[in-house]
Amino acid sequence: MARPLRLEFEGAWYHVMNRGAGRRDIFADDGQRERFLDLLGDLLDRFGVETHAYCLMGNHYHLLLRTPDANLSRAMRHLDGVYTQHFNRSTGTDGPLFRGRYRSIVVDADQYLLQVSRYIHRNPLEAGIVDDLADYSWSSYRAYALDADVMPWLHRSTIRSALSTRPERYRAFVEHDRDDALAIDFETTGILGDDDFRATVLDRFTGDTREVPHTRTPSTAVPAPEDIAAAVADALGVGREEPFHEGRGRTNEARMLTMFLCQTLECR
Repeated sequence: MARPLRLEFEGAWYHVMNRGAGRRDIFADDGQRERFLDLLGDLLDRFGVETHAYCLMGNHYHLLLRTPDANLSRAMRHLDGVYTQHFNRSTGTDGPLFRGRYRSIVVDADQYLLQVSRYIHRNPLEAGIVDDLADYSWSSYRAYALDADVMPWLHRSTIRSALSTRPERYRAFVEHDRDDALAIDFETTGILGDDDFRATVLDRFTGDTREVPHTRTPSTAVPAPEDIAAAVADALGVGREEPFHEGRGRTNEARMLTMFLCQTLECR
């Protein structure tokens, strides 16, 4: 199957998800969840990426992001790559943590923003983890519905303004078992919106919307492994030869990150 369409443009909204390889757990304890949230907050300072909703589950996560700049791929490579390093260090493991590249859906915020936030926040309830969403600490639901556990980097104003600023209205919206709950397919669907929105988005990248494809061949060349290794070494402040050392009893972050990026980018 071809990769899902990668659509990046200024001001885009995305529902993003990634899952552990082989459906393995990606969070072994609360300390790892806290580290993931720290890295999620870093996306604002490093890339200007806004987090509007999140939910950390056992073997996957859901995010609602907005990119003022067209840089979702860069931000997600940082998030998944650095978190994988942390996970491997803290568990004494190595190799890829996630099943591959993240999945993303471009969202028509004017039509579906509230519904996507509801879908994300209901995950623990739908999975049978809790009976009351207020009891789940690892999502942004409590920040919206109870004004509790509000992360300084969480952008709440857009979603809350759609239902007024009163938390009780958002709580009623999410907790009510509605029949129009979204069934989101991350494998085949790249855009959530009506035909006009879909055509407008695709026209930015294909120049021809007659076929309205779900997938496309990436338009940019994949970097060579040696180029990735050099970029990793420069970013970590180590020698250019470091990614090629096996480590011999120590954790070689440069090598691990290089291998992770080569795999996720499917280097040739």
